[in-house]
Amino acid sequence: MTKKTFLVEIGTEELPAKKLKNISLIFYKNFINELKKNNISYKKINYFSTPRRLALQIIEINTSEKTKKIIKKGPAIKNAFDENGNPTIAAQNWAKNYKVNLNQTQRLKNQKGEWLIHYAEKKQKKIELLLPIITEVALKNINVNSNMRWEGENIKFIRPIRNIVMLLDNIILKEAIIFHLRCNNILQSHISSKEEKIYITDAKEYPSILFKKSKIIAHHENRKEQIKYEINKIAKKVNGAIKKDSLLLEEVTSLVESPKVLLANLKKDYTDKIPQEIIGYIIKKQQKCFPIYSINEEKNILPYFIFITNIHSQNNKNIILGNEKVMHARLSDAIFFLKKDRKSKLKDYLKCLKNISFYKGLGTLYQKTLRLVFIVKKIFFYTKEINEINLIRATLLSKCDLVTEMVSEFPELQGTIGMYYALENKEKKEVAIAIKEQYLPSFSTDKLPSTPIGSVLSIADKIDTISGMFSIGEIPGPEKDPFGLKRATLGVIRIIIIKKIPINLKRIIEISLEKHNVEKSNISVIFEKIKNFFIKRLIFFYENQKYNINIVQSVLAYESMDLLDIDEKIKAISNFKKIESIILIVKRISNFLKDKHEKMISTKINERLLIQIEERKLLEIINDFNYTTKQLFIEKKYTEILLKTKLLIKPINTFFKKVQINHEDIEIQKNRVILLIKLRKIFLQITNFSYLY
Repeated sequence: MTKKTFLVEIGTEELPAKKLKNISLIFYKNFINELKKNNISYKKINYFSTPRRLALQIIEINTSEKTKKIIKKGPAIKNAFDENGNPTIAAQNWAKNYKVNLNQTQRLKNQKGEWLIHYAEKKQKKIELLLPIITEVALKNINVNSNMRWEGENIKFIRPIRNIVMLLDNIILKEAIIFHLRCNNILQSHISSKEEKIYITDAKEYPSILFKKSKIIAHHENRKEQIKYEINKIAKKVNGAIKKDSLLLEEVTSLVESPKVLLANLKKDYTDKIPQEIIGYIIKKQQKCFPIYSINEEKNILPYFIFITNIHSQNNKNIILGNEKVMHARLSDAIFFLKKDRKSKLKDYLKCLKNISFYKGLGTLYQKTLRLVFIVKKIFFYTKEINEINLIRATLLSKCDLVTEMVSEFPELQGTIGMYYALENKEKKEVAIAIKEQYLPSFSTDKLPSTPIGSVLSIADKIDTISGMFSIGEIPGPEKDPFGLKRATLGVIRIIIIKKIPINLKRIIEISLEKHNVEKSNISVIFEKIKNFFIKRLIFFYENQKYNINIVQSVLAYESMDLLDIDEKIKAISNFKKIESIILIVKRISNFLKDKHEKMISTKINERLLIQIEERKLLEIINDFNYTTKQLFIEKKYTEILLKTKLLIKPINTFFKKVQINHEDIEIQKNRVILLIKLRKIFLQITNFSYLY
């Protein structure tokens, strides 16, 4: 067995930073799949990525020649031989075509029939020919919805490919052509490097040769750890600290391939005049830099920032000055917009919302605000511990910052700007915080609103958008969700369940549809669509938490919109240790009732017809159970209910053992069936157990 090291580097134009890590990982996984398909073994695969390259290094790849078995399928047996057992012309022609002796053939038999077959061995292509094919397939199967065409070529990739390196140990695969490019041994150098070409003579030299020649750190994780170490070290030198921001660190790592970490200054004038959160946003989100926070007061930003450059220069001073100039220009813009906005109070912007369309067919932002006021009042009915005046005030001011200069320039700060302006206008603190928190959560793992008012406003805002979009037919498909309705729905679910807000979600959605002027005759139709949409999101919500999907579906089978009830049931059933015994007894009851004509049977027990002690005892236990669990069902205490349900198992088993249900007296038989119907009703109050057996 011959083992070698294989290297492939795809040199590209600048790849999208936010997708780079994922692109690299998909390339790596695709390549593994193709190696497996071709039965090629290896010891290990290292994968690398920088803004201008994707690379794989396969250690100890098996390059020895291989053969693979191929099945040559012939005619069906019934067509291969005549009634005397002699080969037909079809069988003879097949054997001749594949140069097969009919006496050496085998038979393949399955449910569909029986055929003649012959196993032939075929030599696999040489590894030097296979690897380019595998590479091209692995690249073409990277689908990130942002592919490009370039230079008139009818080929697509995330960004134009400019160079391809392929080495098998020290052998250059010169004959290999991928995306119309002939492979070579010249690595892409750093974009600003004077040394334009880096020759690699052996696959084992990668990636060390890149660092040696151009200070390029090809390994993404190594590059990230280097940046992380340097920014923390620099922050400590100025008695500061860097707040953890995994997304920013990942993005910056994907923007540079030869990182140089530098410290720059912020003018104190900016840190004094601009709210800290806004400064942090501009530094991180706008400029992709790292603010430095005070060790003693974590919210305070020190008059410094750290940036990562992709250039190694003899004169860092000019690079620092250039970055400071750009940063100060952005902060100066912020001060200008803040001054302009502060000429009016936040409440004064409410009337301006009349001129801003929310969405075609859904009115203006002013009309949306009025709808939100109506909805939060209805939600307030279920959450009366909230101050209603503050709730309505927060709702009225909730969209006012959308017409400010600051939000126009920095859209991601919507809500945050409103909070700061509300505080400056001496609004109540919980009102101001709710204005910011109305947009939470903005993605599936985002934090939830911290205040009751923020939670209610967030629910109302999301329900108004969901019901509005459904009312005009803008319903998300399996892959497309341009208005983020899946995120909004999941946000409503998370807030209600985690914050335990006991609202009548069905009624709130119907009210919202009414406020969108949906005709009464259509409300139920649209509500059904929204309900089904919510149920799909609920399944996703519980699947992500690793709940048993059968348990989830058993509870959701009733298509209830009482999210707290759903949650309590799923958790109780999932955590109940001996649920199997209950499942078995429910299955037994259901199987017996399956063939009974229940609609013809009265639901009232005739106690005079209970002639055996076991059936009288069972009725007594059923009545006792219904009495003792009535309040437990109201309080949604399903664990306690399940514990009490276990007390039914023994008398039910005794009933089945000792009592003949199909009695010769039809009235006695009906009476006993009614007992089973009553039992099934008890279990159906908990969940649809048919999903669990």
